[in-house]
Amino acid sequence: MKIEKNGCLRIGQKIGFLLLVLLAGIPGVSQTKSTKSVITLDLAGSSGIYSLNGEYEIRQLKNCRLNARVGFGYGPLTDGDFVGIPIGFNLLTGTKKHHLELGLGTSYIKGLEKSHIPAELFGNIQELRPKSEAIYFVPTVGYRYDNLIGGLILKIYYSPLITVYDFFDKEKFLNQAFGYSNSNSSSYNTGGGFTHNYEIDPNYSFPIAKNRFGNFGLTIGYRF
Repeated sequence: MKIEKNGCLRIGQKIGFLLLVLLAGIPGVSQTKSTKSVITLDLAGSSGIYSLNGEYEIRQLKNCRLNARVGFGYGPLTDGDFVGIPIGFNLLTGTKKHHLELGLGTSYIKGLEKSHIPAELFGNIQELRPKSEAIYFVPTVGYRYDNLIGGLILKIYYSPLITVYDFFDKEKFLNQAFGYSNSNSSSYNTGGGFTHNYEIDPNYSFPIAKNRFGNFGLTIGYRF
């Protein structure tokens, strides 16, 4: 009987040990009190103007955390609506309150660049007013205050906007608006019997997406 009891005890110990090993390997089972969800309001930065962002930790390494983030910004402007949709990943170094943050991402931004074409050229036809629309590559580097267990988050960072793709097509716009394809001409027929004599500078008059290497961002957020 002693042998049977000892055998059962050993088997039970082995099963218990295996369960502990398995539980320790399941994602999300952790002894730390750190939280993974963050919401932030960004001014300038990766959205160009502002955006509300959600961030979630997808991997925790020894001394850093890898997060995925997505945001959305919207606002009415005098020459068209602003829309910003930044997405990307950031690496948060350190395990205390003060961190170096490195990130890579992309942003779809509409309405960042303004048109310098005179308003009288279009009359009241708002849909003919050109608006900037482009996709940007956005690397980031900055300082972040975040205690990792909940509460206030503050961040200041450098995030140049590097144009990847510009949706604005100057020739197509001139064809649609004036029925004329030569963008260097100073005479455009609007289709209503009126001809405007105005020389459009191809570099400055149109809302062409430009690289913004002097772009900085400020963030305030909360960790749940």
